Amino acid sequence: MIEERPIVDMNGRPEHRNPFFRLLRYVARALVALVVGTVRAVLHCIWHLAYFLLCLLRPVVDVLMLGGVIMPLVAFVAFVKPEAANGIPFWVFLLMAVGFVGVSMGYSKFIDWIAPPPG
Repeated sequence: MIEERPIVDMNGRPEHRNPFFRLLRYVARALVALVVGTVRAVLHCIWHLAYFLLCLLRPVVDVLMLGGVIMPLVAFVAFVKPEAANGIPFWVFLLMAVGFVGVSMGYSKFIDWIAPPPG
């Protein structure tokens, strides 16, 4: 009886493998791993730098809360004695107070929302 070989090998591997292609495959994997590792390291460094810069500015932005507390008093002075405000209406100071408090609280919540970088 004649035994015929199937056209498609069930294992999908040739009987004889070229060692050069195996080496080429491992070199390609190593290059891809090197590129992916480098990109991940750069992104991790950017994340650390951004987080620490934002934390560095936190005390400066928190001073805006103090300005937001002071501005209603300045608005009251501008309402009572308009010439003390040098032509600026009193409601501008109230808007400044709202803006100062909003920026200060928003910045603090934003810093708390983004987690510190892992590692």
